[in-house]
Amino acid sequence: MRYQDKHGNEITEGMYLRFEDGSVEQVYAWQTGDESDLGINASNEAYLQAHGLGEFPQELYPLSEFDLSEVEVCEPEMEPWQLGMMG
Repeated sequence: MRYQDKHGNEITEGMYLRFEDGSVEQVYAWQTGDESDLGINASNEAYLQAHGLGEFPQELYPLSEFDLSEVEVCEPEMEPWQLGMMG
């Protein structure tokens, strides 16, 4: 399935999306049988890491569940401590 943001930009795996509430999520791809789709992480990453439960995401919310007319492709958000690592 193909998805577009509110500006008509195609959404692909690895991109970041900014939602209407300001949250930013990475886009992941997954395959179920013959079906492939895109989604965002539904797993609590901190919980998975703290309990040694493997790589994340383990569960995804499909992009088809969202109103993408209010979503836009964006650059990943960085924590303030990461900004000094860029230069």
